[in-house]
Amino acid sequence: MTRPRWIFPAVVAVAFALRAAHIACLADPTVNPFFGHPLTDAGVHDAWARGLLDGTWPPAAPFFRAPLYPFFLGGLYKLLGPENRLAVQMVHALVSSLGAGLAALCALRLWGARAAWAAGLLCAALWTNIHYAGELLGVSLAVTLDLWLLWLLLRGEPGKPPRTAALLGIGAVWGLSAITRPTILILAPVVAWYLLRRRGLGPRPGPWLVLAAGLLLPILPVALHNAIRGGEAVVIASQGGINFYIGNNAQSDGQTARAPGLSAHWRGDGAASLQTARRETGQSIGAVRADRHFLAKGLDFWRRDPGRAMALTARKAGLLLAAGERSNNKNLDFWRERSRLLRWPLWPGWALILALGAVGLARRDTARGGRLLLLGSIAAYSLAVIIFFVNARYRLPVAALLAVAAGGGADVLIAGAAGAIRDRKRRRWRGRTAAAVVAASILLAVSFGADRIGSRNPGDEDRFESLKLLGDGYLAAGDQQRAVDAYESAVEADRIRPEPYRIATENDLYPRLAGLLAGWGRRDEARRRLSGWARLRPELAAPRLALGELLLQSGDPAGALGQYAYALAAEPGNSEAALGRAWALYHLGKTEEALESFRALENDPGDVRALFGDGLCRIRLDQPDAAERAFRRVLDLRPRYWQALGNLAGLYERTGRLAEARAAYRRLLKIHPGDERARAWLDQDPG
Repeated sequence: MTRPRWIFPAVVAVAFALRAAHIACLADPTVNPFFGHPLTDAGVHDAWARGLLDGTWPPAAPFFRAPLYPFFLGGLYKLLGPENRLAVQMVHALVSSLGAGLAALCALRLWGARAAWAAGLLCAALWTNIHYAGELLGVSLAVTLDLWLLWLLLRGEPGKPPRTAALLGIGAVWGLSAITRPTILILAPVVAWYLLRRRGLGPRPGPWLVLAAGLLLPILPVALHNAIRGGEAVVIASQGGINFYIGNNAQSDGQTARAPGLSAHWRGDGAASLQTARRETGQSIGAVRADRHFLAKGLDFWRRDPGRAMALTARKAGLLLAAGERSNNKNLDFWRERSRLLRWPLWPGWALILALGAVGLARRDTARGGRLLLLGSIAAYSLAVIIFFVNARYRLPVAALLAVAAGGGADVLIAGAAGAIRDRKRRRWRGRTAAAVVAASILLAVSFGADRIGSRNPGDEDRFESLKLLGDGYLAAGDQQRAVDAYESAVEADRIRPEPYRIATENDLYPRLAGLLAGWGRRDEARRRLSGWARLRPELAAPRLALGELLLQSGDPAGALGQYAYALAAEPGNSEAALGRAWALYHLGKTEEALESFRALENDPGDVRALFGDGLCRIRLDQPDAAERAFRRVLDLRPRYWQALGNLAGLYERTGRLAEARAAYRRLLKIHPGDERARAWLDQDPG
């Protein structure tokens, strides 16, 4: 087959133009504050890449996530500068565009130029592929590496074993993909079968050792880091167990990164996962045992309730087929609407790729073994997604492989339609085209129908969560007005349709909104927002705690006392509510009652606020020695607790211990340089 040399660069150019236009839309901070201030997983990668530059990452621990993408991003930051986000993101666009070109080359090897054009342009225009090119996430790099691997496997002659250099290259690209997303290793049986049965590699160990050497070439440095610096035998990353548990537990919905025992704000943090495992086991375990702990919990779910586990797996299979795109921390439809490019409903999505891909995979006219290699790769990767949990980012590599097959499917339809136009008597083409159209239509119906069966429609998914996240982005970018507007919209969405799983997000949203409003002097509005939250969640202490704190800051300790009473009625053991009640009593002048409340809380490990309150009560009750002991205990536990140091210095001053007061005030200024009282006293101090 003569390769049309212009297909690859043309497809790459089209793909890059689409991605560059999308990124240009995202670069507007009024539309997307995350472009300059990434949060969630993108924020984690940004922090790690910056840590590479200043030497704070990677830590002396095994990698929790596969490390190639953070190193790739760190290299871009080193070359272009971490603040030059537009240039960094354009490199992401180029990497993603190369993947579209590789999809075209794969289809070219399987079916020819027309299929190559279709596969390349479908991959280029797939809207999720465009979307993720504008994120600081490793999925675009993983997709391109996966397609590169497929192309390297396909490019040789059928029945002719690959040469040594080719085998080494196949292994190296496979290894690079593995340290970007280890899921690709599930293709091992498919690759081995293809090389053995269709490429004639044979059972001789030499070529297989070359392939293994190429595979280990990128993986070995990662494993050595984990063993030497991290001190544990982790091959690539230690997140497999927690991801398996997320997708295999009694509360799993098959798509969201939530699980019993994990904080609702958990976003793939290795330290938080390790802390959870240590808390649950009661042992100071490391990354390997933590990984095994979560894996065992997921397997235990299968042992205890196999029927429910099978039903959950069937649900995940339905989610894999479903047309809608789901994300574990972002509502993609919400963010798609904010892109002036992607908001148009003309971009191909999963359902079209799936339908055309099935038609392509049904063809029998491919190069020897190529169709089965593609089919096996898609099936194996789909299985890997279902084993864990299903979302748009994890499904995108499957979509990219399907885009290759979709090129073959589109080729059938185009050829059939063209043949029918040229000669209406060619019933063979018309019949084949009709069968392909029927098959594709059935799959489209199944894909769109799956969104309505046993799962939330992603188009209706939480605008509340997205609006809150948008507000966080504006706040991080310093745009308080837009942050408040987004938070207000989230509050309205919450009022219209409250959901139990939103409670953790509400615990951030309402106090943050109230704090912004109060900071602008709009305390009445802040109070109304918190009161609305309290009416929405009357069974919870958190709204009452936030109201109590606001009322205390507003000079209404009596009102605050009532709110803390409500909170304690809802959660009698809530130490925050008990502490707030003690402060309300103190500000009401009920010093002895406040002191009693503070003393009841002083044994709470690590919480020095009650000790500080104890000291203030002792000053008011004219017990200077007891007050000094309380403040010293505070400073023993928290040496930089400047409020305690300021009160201790004032106590020394009032009791005539001027040398000690002088030393305390000087220490205070080192910790809290803006303390005017300390500065004024030292300026007037004759000593």
